[in-house]
Amino acid sequence: MKDDSAVAAIEAGLLFPLLVMILCGTIDLGMMLLTSQKVVNAAQTISDLMTRGTQVSDTDINDAIMAGQMALMPYSTTSYGVDIVGIQFIGTTLVPTVEWRKTQNMGINNNVLAKSDGMGAQDEGIVAVTVNYTFTPIFTSVVTGPMKMKEESYARGRKGLFVAKV
Repeated sequence: MKDDSAVAAIEAGLLFPLLVMILCGTIDLGMMLLTSQKVVNAAQTISDLMTRGTQVSDTDINDAIMAGQMALMPYSTTSYGVDIVGIQFIGTTLVPTVEWRKTQNMGINNNVLAKSDGMGAQDEGIVAVTVNYTFTPIFTSVVTGPMKMKEESYARGRKGLFVAKV
């Protein structure tokens, strides 16, 4: 009972797994926050590229999707999905109407019409971009599982009332 020569080893043996868990959790939390910011950057990059001119082509849209994908680098982009919608406010009632849409690797986001209500005057328009991404933590995935991230971005055309698709 009086022998205390191994107390430090026992304490270290009990605390070491806890400290390793805290370290791994901190690493995963930092990566999750960084990935979340990259998802925001991807959505804003796409909406910025889509609203630079008065019209966009399929090539422009695909290039913007690729730019959003590049904003997520160096993380895996297998779960990266994007929904780009050209919305125009039609008539005096200013009903938001989908004029064009490109969706890749995700379902369409039906909420963009409701959220864009009141964002423009007659015949004006906006581009709504939704980016979905699933982040899988390295160390704590057993506890938390994959985390779904979603970011929406709304932007007006810079050079005209509406960004049309050609």
